[in-house]
Amino acid sequence: MAIRILIKRVDTPPTGSLKDDIDFVCKSFGYFSQRDKQDTAGKIFRVLVRETCRSEGLTSDQIAGQLELTRGAIVHHLNSFIDAGIVIRQRNLYRLRNKCLQKSIEEVKEDIDRIFAEMLKIANEIDNQLGNFYR
Repeated sequence: MAIRILIKRVDTPPTGSLKDDIDFVCKSFGYFSQRDKQDTAGKIFRVLVRETCRSEGLTSDQIAGQLELTRGAIVHHLNSFIDAGIVIRQRNLYRLRNKCLQKSIEEVKEDIDRIFAEMLKIANEIDNQLGNFYR
C-alpha cells in the first residue's frame, strides 16, 4: 500500500485555542492550501478529531450534513487524509486511525520511520555497490 505523507513546518499556535491546535496539526500535514478557500479540509479534520473519541466514526453523508457541504467535497478530502495514513475507513465509517489524536500521529511517525529505515538500507546497498562509503 502506497502512502503519501507530507509534513510541513508551521508556527506553533499560542496556547488556549482548541481550534488553533487542531488546525496546527492539520496544517502540519499540509492540508491548508490557497485553493481550499472554504477551509473544507480543516472543517473535516476538526469534525473527525472531535467525533473519533466519541464514536466509531462518521459516514461521509454525516460529515457533509454537519458541515453543509457536498458529499463529493467531503470524500475528496477524506481520501487525502486516508492517503496520508491519518484517517481510516472501516465499512462506511471514517475516523482517525486511533481514538486518540496523539496516538494517531505516533502511528504515522512509525510509518515514516519504517519508510526511512528501508530507504537507508537500500541507499547503503547502492553506495556499497558503487564504492561510495560514508564516514
